[in-house]
Amino acid sequence: MATTSMRSSTTVGFWGPPTSTIDWCESNYEHSYYIAEFWNTISNLLFVLLGLYGLYRSIKMNFEPRFHLQFIGVMVTGFGSAMFHGTLQHVYQQCDETPMVWSILAWLYIVYNNEIEQIPIKNASNYVIAFLTMIGVIFTVVHAIYRFTTVFQVFFGILAVLGAGRLCVHYAEVKDPRARAVARSYVTSSLIGFAFWMMDYHYCHIVRGLPVNPQGHAW
Repeated sequence: MATTSMRSSTTVGFWGPPTSTIDWCESNYEHSYYIAEFWNTISNLLFVLLGLYGLYRSIKMNFEPRFHLQFIGVMVTGFGSAMFHGTLQHVYQQCDETPMVWSILAWLYIVYNNEIEQIPIKNASNYVIAFLTMIGVIFTVVHAIYRFTTVFQVFFGILAVLGAGRLCVHYAEVKDPRARAVARSYVTSSLIGFAFWMMDYHYCHIVRGLPVNPQGHAW
């Protein structure tokens, strides 16, 4: 992440000085006067395309609506992230972080669906949906009022760990080698992505000293 001194020396483009709580390591307005972080912005096209393809396959294969919602969440997050990185304005940062939380809440409902169905309460699924929706609404309102980067990261991290824990149980239960291979590739790519994210976030002063910026957050 760019420090305050780094921010003060960066180019100001079409959207004006950054107001976001995070300014990633990519040099601002380096490739376009209208796009603050070029690579971080265009890389979100992959989110949108994969979400669109996933939604198409989900509908074609008659999956349950919860899966449709998950892929829609991926697309919305991609659009929101592009708006954030393209402008580095706080209002658009919320368009990135808020859909991330809603998407992972939908993901939790998907991965814990078997456990939810076993709850000995009539219409338990509806109660869980209402509870997760309430969490999403509360986060959305509070996030719109306060500028809390660390709280968002911790909250999102907790939700991600809860989902990852259930996936580990799924992995132990599934015997299909193809499904297990997909799970391994998912975990591997996630860990690599997280490592690049951490490098971009905490070691920007080193990254910017390299001959070529690897644009870790973008990929």
